[in-house]
Amino acid sequence: MAKSIHHLLFALFAIVAPASGFAQSKPDVLILGDSQISFGAGAVYLDFFDNLNRHCGSVMSKAQLSDLGKARTLALGVRSTSLHSWIARSGASKGTICDVDKKYGVNAGVYGVNGNSERKFIQIGKERGFRYCARNESAFEGAFKNPANHPKLLVLNFLGNSEKRWSESQSAADADVRKTLQQIPSDVPCVVLTTAPVFSKQTNDKRMAAQTRLERALEKAGSRCQLVKGYTSQTRNAIEGKSQYFRRNKSGKIIDPHHPSEAAIRQFMKSTGPKICEAMASVLK
Repeated sequence: MAKSIHHLLFALFAIVAPASGFAQSKPDVLILGDSQISFGAGAVYLDFFDNLNRHCGSVMSKAQLSDLGKARTLALGVRSTSLHSWIARSGASKGTICDVDKKYGVNAGVYGVNGNSERKFIQIGKERGFRYCARNESAFEGAFKNPANHPKLLVLNFLGNSEKRWSESQSAADADVRKTLQQIPSDVPCVVLTTAPVFSKQTNDKRMAAQTRLERALEKAGSRCQLVKGYTSQTRNAIEGKSQYFRRNKSGKIIDPHHPSEAAIRQFMKSTGPKICEAMASVLK
């Protein structure tokens, strides 16, 4: 198989995406993450956060639901990124967000732009409304520079691309969390949701170890961000090793084991969704 369907889809949308920018009104809920959002999770997250009255009515207060009950959500997934990418002010890590993808021309899949639930592919740093890449500042610093653009809730949806960095080094996890908290405005409530399990047990074992490091780092920092663990026995049992939840070729061979499908994310949210509601109830005033 010369190319995975993942790459073919990315190439296709890169071709049809408009070259010029499109404006994005300030979202109430801003979800930043990696390519799991672009290829599987984005539409499911959009439905969840756009309909909090339905999903969180028994957990969140009436005041919280009144404030976010009709939230405008923006879900933005930049492929091959991690928290370390978003805090970096220069170098290859920042480049994963800010450099134009040489193969596809764009690097990010985004849902909820101007109320549109369909995915669009854009280039962070170039696209109007997403120019997060000023010189000598991180993408987080660029995104939150203007207080008028601060969301009512920030959701950080990362894990996979920090697998090696965090699972092998608690100090690296500590540093990433510390810098993240320095760069996210103190007035922005924050939920950290680790990404959904993938096909491989071996990969999931490593990512659970990385998630443990992240949890410890957040505890050390006295974080104002509430952690929701995407990796649990329930979520792994629901998705891990289930070929029907991953892209396959005509012969049935899995060709993209790292991006669970929308159907997989819906299974993921059955157990994770209520925990997200509890986390939001905790961090929102």
